[in-house]
Amino acid sequence: MDRSTARDVIAFAGRPDAEGRGSEYDGTPYSAFGYECSGKQSDDAFPVLETKSGRHGPNCRTVFWINLRTRKLGDFYTSAGRYSESHGVSIGMSTARAERLLHKRASVGCGEEILLGKRNRTLTIALTGGSIRNTGASGALRLSGGHVYAFALHGWNSDIGIFDCL
Repeated sequence: MDRSTARDVIAFAGRPDAEGRGSEYDGTPYSAFGYECSGKQSDDAFPVLETKSGRHGPNCRTVFWINLRTRKLGDFYTSAGRYSESHGVSIGMSTARAERLLHKRASVGCGEEILLGKRNRTLTIALTGGSIRNTGASGALRLSGGHVYAFALHGWNSDIGIFDCL
């Protein structure tokens, strides 16, 4: 994040299945490279193109967004099984196992997720399929069950703001 260029992304991931350009909320312009793409909408795929009327396909299981102002990788999304997190968390893994590996509890709010932060990036581990329960007098919500369905990585200097809530 914040270092890789478009050329670096293509050298790593290969020729993209889809490419798009746009700007998030008429803000930061970007170029997007999509992999494992389809014309069909899917809960585990992200649209590559942005128009004034909103996002549209193709919908891709992996997308790299290059910030056109910094020319660096600003955001990344994947629901593809070939990617894993450094502690061993992978797509499809149970929420409970991911929590044990990371020594963190899933949060419930905008979405169900485990957030991992570093000084220069934030990784969202997105969860689905569980049930939300109230933990008692504190009113805190807790996710029970479910599994990891996607990763979203946000850069620090080159973040585009693709993910309001994942």
